[in-house]
Amino acid sequence: MSKPLETLLDELIGRKEIHSAVMSVVSGDGTFRWEGARNVVAPGQGPMTPGTPWFIASITKLLIASTVLRLVEQGELTLEDRVVDRLSPSLMHRLHVLDGNDRTDQLTIEHLLRHASGLPDYIEDYPKTRRKSGIDRRSLVEILLEEGDRAWTLEDTAHWVRERLEPHFPPQALDGRRVRIRYSDTNYQLLIGIIEARRNKTFSHVLHELILDPLELRNTWLPGHFRGNGPEPAAAAVYAGAEVVRFPEFLAAIGDLNSTCGDLLHFFQAVVQGHLFQESDTWPRMQSHAHRFPFPRDRAALRQPGWPIAYGLGVMRFKIPRLFTPFQCIPEVIGHTGSTGTWLFHAPEPDLYFAGAVNQITAGAVPFQVVPKTLRVIGTPQSFA
Repeated sequence: MSKPLETLLDELIGRKEIHSAVMSVVSGDGTFRWEGARNVVAPGQGPMTPGTPWFIASITKLLIASTVLRLVEQGELTLEDRVVDRLSPSLMHRLHVLDGNDRTDQLTIEHLLRHASGLPDYIEDYPKTRRKSGIDRRSLVEILLEEGDRAWTLEDTAHWVRERLEPHFPPQALDGRRVRIRYSDTNYQLLIGIIEARRNKTFSHVLHELILDPLELRNTWLPGHFRGNGPEPAAAAVYAGAEVVRFPEFLAAIGDLNSTCGDLLHFFQAVVQGHLFQESDTWPRMQSHAHRFPFPRDRAALRQPGWPIAYGLGVMRFKIPRLFTPFQCIPEVIGHTGSTGTWLFHAPEPDLYFAGAVNQITAGAVPFQVVPKTLRVIGTPQSFA
């Protein structure tokens, strides 16, 4: 079984603009484990290994959601809590104004977790043309790539959303059958703020208290905030095309983590197998009432998760429609991806876990290509029937 996985990894590193890659597959019962890596950590540095840390990007959302659900279990938060009751008035002032209607006070923690808030994505979305003339029309990610690193705070996020962007739709009625969702990093920045406000500690500290330390995840940390012995390990370089991206201040501020395949797989197995949460229904609750993202209809949405991906409480559900795989049914996977071509998934039917990264900001769609191929090469038609 290892040889076809090695071949798949070779094909992956052979793609245009993929400069490094790492993958790991393990079975839930521990009887099978494969891992591999290709190329170098960064130009002029040593080779990538299965233990090399990498920037996990929006896989972090799965850890943020797990932290929120741990606080819910302990009675410190509820999903129904209004966001305006958890964050400062100056931060939340007129954050969700659509067609002249201020709906900010309708936003709840559950809206944020499910991407059902309608809030724009402060990183990817573009200013609306009807905004005041003279405003910079670039997205924040374009500005960063063209102008370089900058410090960033939650207040900066709120100001950016309030002054430059507009909501896509009103906060949704979550008890309805048809719930509109749209992926937005703004939602999870606000959740980090809620976590910090509730515990009066940094997100990094709370994450260590509730997840990293209990699970002994020693190779997972917020960039710039390594808590292990010695200097911060070198993570795999992230590329934008052929160029290495260097945003140390911005990445240290937005909450996305560095980790390894081993740590992430251990974390996700603890989630799925019931070792992280205190209540048996927390993980099923995270997966329940998942709604599908729509087809992308603007250029920002083209870089974000879309149809046929469904989203629950901080977790993606992905299954290729049978129409596109008439000769082999590929099972559903549950987990999360990141915009730099990162993935962490569990396939419940064959009980397999997958983690990997290609460290390229133009490779957000790669995980949804690689994971089905991985299932094809290691599965049997009987197990996927």
